[in-house]
Amino acid sequence: SVSSFVRKTTEKIGTLHINPDTRGRQEAKDDEQLPELTASLVASPQEEKELEPQSCQLPEEDRLRDLKAATAEALAKLQDPQVLLEPQCMRRVLQEWLVYLEEKFSSKDHSALSSEKSKAVCAEEQRAVVEENLQLGPADGDLVDKEQSSIFKGCIEKENTDETGVGKTMCENSTDLRGPLDCGFQVSPPCVLETDVQKDLLDLTTLCFELHVFPCGSGDAEEGSDGSLPLAAPWTLACRFMRRYFFLLDLKRVKQCIITTYATSPNVWETYIAGLKELTCHSPVALAMEGEDMLKILKLLRDLGPWDDSPLLLVHAQRLYEKFGETALRPLIKFYPFILPSDIKQLCRNDPAHFLAYLDSLVKSKPEDKRPSLLRSLLQPESLRLDWLCLAVSHDAPQRANTVDAEGNPRPRSHLFTWGYSQLILLLIKLPADFATKEKMAHICKSHGFWPGYLLLCLELDRRIEAFTNIAHLDDLSLLNGEDGCIPETTEEWKFLLRLAQNHSTALHHHGQQNGNAVSNGGPSCPDCITVENVALLLARAIGPNRALPLLQECGLTPELSERFTGVCEILRIAEKRQRALIQSMLERCDRFLWSQQA
Repeated sequence: SVSSFVRKTTEKIGTLHINPDTRGRQEAKDDEQLPELTASLVASPQEEKELEPQSCQLPEEDRLRDLKAATAEALAKLQDPQVLLEPQCMRRVLQEWLVYLEEKFSSKDHSALSSEKSKAVCAEEQRAVVEENLQLGPADGDLVDKEQSSIFKGCIEKENTDETGVGKTMCENSTDLRGPLDCGFQVSPPCVLETDVQKDLLDLTTLCFELHVFPCGSGDAEEGSDGSLPLAAPWTLACRFMRRYFFLLDLKRVKQCIITTYATSPNVWETYIAGLKELTCHSPVALAMEGEDMLKILKLLRDLGPWDDSPLLLVHAQRLYEKFGETALRPLIKFYPFILPSDIKQLCRNDPAHFLAYLDSLVKSKPEDKRPSLLRSLLQPESLRLDWLCLAVSHDAPQRANTVDAEGNPRPRSHLFTWGYSQLILLLIKLPADFATKEKMAHICKSHGFWPGYLLLCLELDRRIEAFTNIAHLDDLSLLNGEDGCIPETTEEWKFLLRLAQNHSTALHHHGQQNGNAVSNGGPSCPDCITVENVALLLARAIGPNRALPLLQECGLTPELSERFTGVCEILRIAEKRQRALIQSMLERCDRFLWSQQA
């Protein structure tokens, strides 16, 4: 009874337990299925990589198909002379084409691409978690099941999520992390572009920048249609356009456009330089800037040449200037013409004196006979001549109070002051120019008190009377009698100069003043001062004493002449007689020689 009960109970318990052989076979089966599952999950990324080119290539070509067609159409329209010669028509064509460019390469598309990449990375990470969990022991079986189910559930939800919603989320996340989209540069294409396609896109995009055709409109800032906030300024649109399409811009043409069009908008130049810096942030020169000295960096630049006219050399020059200041500018003359003075002027626009030092060094690096041609080649456009002249007469120059009196006339001997850039100023003045430009240069020289240049321009502009007036104020006879002196050519000019000497001699020579290496102004005995007697002696030497005396008597100036004048005139007469006798003797000898040859 009891034994039968125990036997029956044991049989029932045995039927409820799993057979050990069966359990072994089941565990072996499960072990075989786990590697198969793991292998399938590990193999899936490789399969995706194999399928990725086929799945991504076709959509990429589809994305650019409309843009290629619009580009070809725009280029065909721009070949029409009626469109090519009318800027407004060109702007309309470019505005229509820019819509397609915005559609294909806008920030929204970039966010979508990044979101797709993020989804792929997320899937790979999830698979890695699955593999790690599948390697856990049997004791963690329940945990494996829960993790596995939740991961696959998450992947299914990710795959079923709308792509637009994901792109929007990623765009918002990128905006939160990196700030506005305009803060970064697109320095490389977001997708692979064919060479011909990229060239056409580059031409049209650069033309949009040159003609101020931007996505948000163009022209001067004005109020919106509702009269609320003003539209963005042109330079703001230009900066935004550069940041967004830096990879589609001809950097040489953009640089020239900025120098000529956005000269009053430094932000545009700064944005351009910032894009170049981001483009070259990993270059050897940029890395060497951190620890090397200037000479080693300059040697590295020379070794990396030839640069031609690459804008990349310009950004390295900017880095040098930011680190070493004016000292780095003078060695850059070795890179001319790859770096032009217009580029250096942009680099140091906050300190024009540094630009003058570079320009002066560049001109002086050439032989004297080649300096005018070099300077003339640099004056493009011609308006640069006046800008550079204003800079040269404003830096390293005497105080205006020392060169110009209260009435605007020259102070005595003020033309003998030292000017730091006098050679550069005279070169700019002597270069050929139209009449209006010469007049403007004369005004600049007079207002700053650069009298050597002003007298030279007065002679070129046929203002001889004005030149004589200023020479009288400067009180230096060498300005009349020197190698480049302004000697009177007519009787009227001599009479005018004698009157000037008579009116100014008393006022000028009562006050002794010394400028530079000039001798002090004295009385009529001073040999190089503008006095009646000195001018009369100059007149006697120029036209002879016999013709000079009647002219002096006509002006009523003979009483002011001293015995020195009389003695000099006698010497001049004797010299004139001897010279005539010598000439007569030479003519007689020549006559006798010719008769002898004829006989």
